[in-house]
Amino acid sequence: MSIDEIRQTYANRQTDPRVMAQGTFTHFIASSVREREAVYAQVLKETFGDLSKITLLEIGAGGGHNLHFFHQLGIPIQNLAANELLEERQQMIQQRFPQMTLFAGDARDIDESIQYDVVFQSTVFTSLPTDELRNAIAAKMIRLTKPNGLILSYDFGYNNPNNKSVRAFTKKQIQETFGKSTSIQFYPVTLAPPIGRRIGKLYTIVNTLFPFLRSHIIAAIRKHA
Repeated sequence: MSIDEIRQTYANRQTDPRVMAQGTFTHFIASSVREREAVYAQVLKETFGDLSKITLLEIGAGGGHNLHFFHQLGIPIQNLAANELLEERQQMIQQRFPQMTLFAGDARDIDESIQYDVVFQSTVFTSLPTDELRNAIAAKMIRLTKPNGLILSYDFGYNNPNNKSVRAFTKKQIQETFGKSTSIQFYPVTLAPPIGRRIGKLYTIVNTLFPFLRSHIIAAIRKHA
């Protein structure tokens, strides 16, 4: 799969009727976002304490939702940077955060002259079609992270039989991809979407009672000095 085909895969997601759905799916999105953002906040504050002093780069930043969250959490806007492959999303980021550094295009081409305290990705690795490309992006993220810095990753831990355009990024694969010169903590999150979409306002109750139904993984990957 070429970079252009990856662009098309992302574009197709935006026309998926499930993405546009309302009702219980809206509750699922809101609940799962709050859940993972709470983990991000916990990990960052435990790792760095004062977030006003750290820098963060997001790989595959989309329209900037996560960057807005990290800014609200206490990271100054001038300390945030974004990479995005799709041109329409690049424009969204530029309009929303005109003062932010934007690396447009392939993440493998990001300038490595600056390193970051945190390099973050959300559902990028499950969209990469080959292990070779995954390894290349992971190696880039490691090089872009300061010694004793943090790579923060959120992705599917299981394959979706209804969506062949994405591949699971399991704990074992995360360890194999990022394992050298790092230590990793895992946080299972997000009720499996087929369940989460159906239960609406019961999300938090079901998620608490049945944690084995969680389908995604947040990995906090600490780069050794």
